[in-house]
Amino acid sequence: MSFTYVLSTLRHRWLIMLIALLLGGLGGAAYLEVTPDRYEATTSLVVSPVVSNPLTGSRDDVNIRTEQEILGSREVARRAVSALGNDGTGEVLRGEVSVAAPMGSQILQVTVRSDSPEEAAEGADAIAAAYLELRKEAAGNVTERYLESVDQQIEDLRDQPSSPTTEDLIELLQQQRTSVTPSDQEPGRLIGAAVPPTEPSGPGELITIAGATMAGLLLGIAAAVMRERVDPLVRSADRLELTARPDAVVTSKHSDDQFWVGLADEAVRRSGVDPAHDPVRVLLHTVPPMPSRVAADRLLTAVRGILDDPGTALAWGEEARARTKTSEDSCGCAVIVPSGSYRTSIVGAARRSDVAVLAATPRTSLKDLTDLVTVLRETGLEVVVGLSDAPLPAPSTEESEQKDSFPQRRHAAAMDARRADPALVLG
Repeated sequence: MSFTYVLSTLRHRWLIMLIALLLGGLGGAAYLEVTPDRYEATTSLVVSPVVSNPLTGSRDDVNIRTEQEILGSREVARRAVSALGNDGTGEVLRGEVSVAAPMGSQILQVTVRSDSPEEAAEGADAIAAAYLELRKEAAGNVTERYLESVDQQIEDLRDQPSSPTTEDLIELLQQQRTSVTPSDQEPGRLIGAAVPPTEPSGPGELITIAGATMAGLLLGIAAAVMRERVDPLVRSADRLELTARPDAVVTSKHSDDQFWVGLADEAVRRSGVDPAHDPVRVLLHTVPPMPSRVAADRLLTAVRGILDDPGTALAWGEEARARTKTSEDSCGCAVIVPSGSYRTSIVGAARRSDVAVLAATPRTSLKDLTDLVTVLRETGLEVVVGLSDAPLPAPSTEESEQKDSFPQRRHAAAMDARRADPALVLG
């Protein structure tokens, strides 16, 4: 799918995009109307390394990613809910919590969302306080386990027979025990308490509506392209040129008369034949719903106008017509070669022609017209398509019985083609 094809589609399917654009904007406005305002509050805290060995006072580095997971854990949420005096396990509050950890720092930022600004701020502070409390308990448990281990060793030594060595070990352990000071365990501290927000969180009304409108536009473009691809009719010259790729397309931009004159002029020019010396053999094929009689009459009048142009040496009159009827070698004329109804007859007619003219309307089947162009171009013949959107007169009874598909026709239409004059003379 080329960019030109997309632009042509958007130009002709602008109504679909406009409707999608409006629906997107209205959808964004409706979303804002039915969705309650949400508020966010953030508390910042710094995490300090805790003592891992109470005897030596060594501290482990803080794994900020691990602490981030702990801060958003179920246990911290449960403690925060309990501190707020609410019932429940904390799952609701935990679902409204998000934790950020700026890269290269030991800072954690906990954000809580709520329908109330005050509840959002209280929830963020409660989560941070519960986390620091849990971390302080964990650090205190390390010291308690170490002291319990030292007390157990002293008790075991006292149960042994007294000796200078035993007494020295007991004294050493007692010194180690007294050197442990659990008061220096600081797991972290708050550096920024939450402040109740004054405005709802989110992108805002303008950005929300603009985003929904753009989403609607994108969906509209997709719908327009899809509609273009499944549309069975020609609709426009651009679509015909991009799909069938004929040698030329003539459209009725101004009036019906100018359309047929332009079509006849393009056919004569592309035939490569000089009408002043040789007849131009035009294969004329109409594609439903274009009536064949209407096309023949209009093309007849148009060629007459070209041949009667005062600026040329061509003559139009009874004498020229008489010469043309008796011989295709006469000059100053054009001959319509009947195309027939089936692929074989169309190919045979193309081999006897100088140029092919396909007369159609925007309501013509695109596949039928594309198949015709393909068949004719395979014979080496240049193909000119006339696309007229002018109101058409009602076709005759014989023509109305023709089917719209190519190359199959009703039997009555085929019989009518056989009875037709093998060469309608123009010129």
